[in-house]
Amino acid sequence: MTQNSALTTLKDLAEKEVDDAALKLGEMRRGCQQAEEQLKMLIEYQHEYRSSLNNNMSQGIDNQRWQNYQQFIQTLEKAIEQHRQQLAQWNEKVDSALGSWREKKQRLQAWQTLQDRQSAAALLAENRLDQKKMDEFAQRASLRKIE
Repeated sequence: MTQNSALTTLKDLAEKEVDDAALKLGEMRRGCQQAEEQLKMLIEYQHEYRSSLNNNMSQGIDNQRWQNYQQFIQTLEKAIEQHRQQLAQWNEKVDSALGSWREKKQRLQAWQTLQDRQSAAALLAENRLDQKKMDEFAQRASLRKIE
């Protein structure tokens, strides 16, 4: 009985670890998704800004305004590059959290298998004991009939 409660405790701890790992994985995925959305937004903004520049250039713009456009586009490109790096970091965090979750899930399955085996062994032992009692009862009953 002590071994069964120990296995139950270990399995319960493993379940908690799996739940915690799943929560962390969810957080990492949300962070990654936000980073993807921000990057997409910056790229769309860059595209719109370049389109605006092309429209203005076809109408003619002065030198100062041209330089402002160029500086802003360079700043935007730096921001996009930084967000790409952040997205790569988030993807690494998601991969790490997913690996951790899989490892903990596998450990939980191992504890569950051990607990199932122990339960099956206990049931088998109980069935054998019941069978032995029934055999003894039948033997006594047949001895009484002979007397």
